Amino acid sequence: MFRNRLTLTVCSVLTFSLSGCDPEVRREGLGGGALTPVKVTLLREAKEGEAGAASESTAGPKITEFGTVTGRISVDGALPTLPSLLAQGQATKDLVCSEKKIENQTVVGTDGGLGNVFIYLRRVPNVDVPAPSEEQLIVDQQGCTFVPHAQVFQVGQPVLLKNSDSVAHNVKLNAQANSFAATVPPKNAGDVNYKFQFAEQKPFFTSCDFHGWMSAYMLPVDHPWATVSKLDGTFEIPNVPAGEMEFVIWHEKLNYIERAFKVTVPANGEAEPINITVNASKLSG
Repeated sequence: MFRNRLTLTVCSVLTFSLSGCDPEVRREGLGGGALTPVKVTLLREAKEGEAGAASESTAGPKITEFGTVTGRISVDGALPTLPSLLAQGQATKDLVCSEKKIENQTVVGTDGGLGNVFIYLRRVPNVDVPAPSEEQLIVDQQGCTFVPHAQVFQVGQPVLLKNSDSVAHNVKLNAQANSFAATVPPKNAGDVNYKFQFAEQKPFFTSCDFHGWMSAYMLPVDHPWATVSKLDGTFEIPNVPAGEMEFVIWHEKLNYIERAFKVTVPANGEAEPINITVNASKLSG
């Protein structure tokens, strides 16, 4: 009996400590639960490689005015010439892939600019985030390469995975939060529809298990304020919440160019352009 009474007492103390003084109040960790009506705000920055939404805080008054963010990612020096991924006529499982040389898309640019650089809002402030567009984004596989090589998506936006080649490909997401892999039949005989369910901390590697040289980088975010630089390095993000915002700038060869680049976005105006120069030597190898 003494042992049973002691066990009951210890359990009561533990329950009291975990539940608080009021037994009617439901208390949970940061993950919340289906029945928890409160909105949790994460006050920390996710660590390197950790999956998580880009939005981390909704503090401050609600923002109802918006502006435009523009800029250019330039290269100091000549872009390195990287070896082709597959030479024309090179022996491979599917000869159709070697009908022409397959160029390396890791480093591309024109007129001193760097293309395929991701620029995206690091945190979503207190603002009404627009619903994802119903416009279907396309990821194609042409000439045994992914087209486009770098792309952003808003969570919930429809995505069409196509295959314009005469051989089968597959799309495999090597992501933290999203898990997906599917074979896409040749000649667009069986397109695959997809929607990202979760935002990612940074762009992730996408591959084709059938053809090891094929790669792309994708970034799903939980807001529309993200883009990829054009070949000349220029970019534009419209309708960004007004105020001091922070942007992540990322490239597959350089990783984080900037983790939290601060931009003051004027209401109904254009922010001072983001002009960043990277050293060409860091793009080789």
